[in-house]
Amino acid sequence: MSKEQFEQASKNLYEKMQADGIVGILQYKPFSDEYWSEKIKIKTVFCNYEVIGFTDNEKPDLLTYESFKGFISNKINSKTVRYTVVFANALLKMLNNYPSDDFSYKNMRDSYWQINEIYGAVKNSMYMNLRPTGAKGNKQEINDAHKIITVYKKEIRAFIEALDADIFVLSSKDSVDLFNVIFDDINKPLVFKSSTKIKETIVFSVKHFSRFNYRHMYKKAQEICHHWFHK
Repeated sequence: MSKEQFEQASKNLYEKMQADGIVGILQYKPFSDEYWSEKIKIKTVFCNYEVIGFTDNEKPDLLTYESFKGFISNKINSKTVRYTVVFANALLKMLNNYPSDDFSYKNMRDSYWQINEIYGAVKNSMYMNLRPTGAKGNKQEINDAHKIITVYKKEIRAFIEALDADIFVLSSKDSVDLFNVIFDDINKPLVFKSSTKIKETIVFSVKHFSRFNYRHMYKKAQEICHHWFHK
């Protein structure tokens, strides 16, 4: 698919939600047009469950690349995002230099403090949450998330498919449940800590990024690389 097709799928989702009177929408798109470019070896999406905040905003808030850096830098209130980008940085470096093992476990661990490096690494990627609206508290609003996903699953599915990702990394067991609601007609539903394929996109399930174990996540990045290059 193309950038134009994605923008249409995005418009269909967000305009329908606004027409239904939904507030607290957070809008996602690839951080750079380079995501769609042939220069990019592998189009990669990193996806979490839901975001906290934005619940009272009447118009959709676009998560820009610049505002995303604030998420990364705020290690207290956005620990999940910080660790997501630590993982993303490691995975992208491994993918772009495979089969070299120059990027080590120590490099991954040290990168937590290298804000500019990990921020720069995701510029040509995509970050999103499955739930298109914000949560009020600091705990997952599982029932509310399922309700809104069920109502807009057709549009969310078209949105995800239009990203035309090569690799889609989805964190947490609860995200797997939502993902299988969205893609409820596939023969091979996603299993937690496993993978499945949606058209040409390989979807990988990993543990919640807030519960980050460096050795486990480094091994998971290695597994994704091996899977991609030996598919």
